[in-house]
Amino acid sequence: MELSNKEWKEFSLTEIFDSIQRGKRLKKDDHIEGNIPYASSTALNNGIDGFIGNTRGVRIFDNCLTIANSGSVGATFFQPFNVIASDHITKLENKNFNKYTYLFLATIISRLSEKYSFNREINDQRIQKEKILLPVNSKGKPDYAFMESYMKQKEKELLGKYKNHILLKINNIKLGGGGG
Repeated sequence: MELSNKEWKEFSLTEIFDSIQRGKRLKKDDHIEGNIPYASSTALNNGIDGFIGNTRGVRIFDNCLTIANSGSVGATFFQPFNVIASDHITKLENKNFNKYTYLFLATIISRLSEKYSFNREINDQRIQKEKILLPVNSKGKPDYAFMESYMKQKEKELLGKYKNHILLKINNIKLGGGGG
């Protein structure tokens, strides 16, 4: 299953996602201590900038992608759990997508970071016009089944590598080779 063997076509984000919505402004001084992940414009930790307890006057997103509009512009992450979204990110959601489709799309969408910068943010108008290249099926539509299968294959390959690495470490320790 190779990406190079697929035909690719351009699609606007509005064709791919049913819901595109910016998070809501929440000043640092208004943060309440808590344990709900706060998604902001960082490129680290899946876009999570801390944990807060605010539940009023906020936007809570889950099972979606978040893309940083400013700061680490273009940083895109799959959010499988509830996150409170700052106004520095935008939610990209399609209720028909699963984890694997989102992970494939996150990789493609994160390439938008090459186009934007700290001085040229992704605003609401720009995101509505944005286009990305996606693999297509025989009907010229996005091939979501391929995307899902591709990511499942990648996950399986990586898990196999990690398993082999751990087994080598365990065997090395049992043979008296130490842990390092």
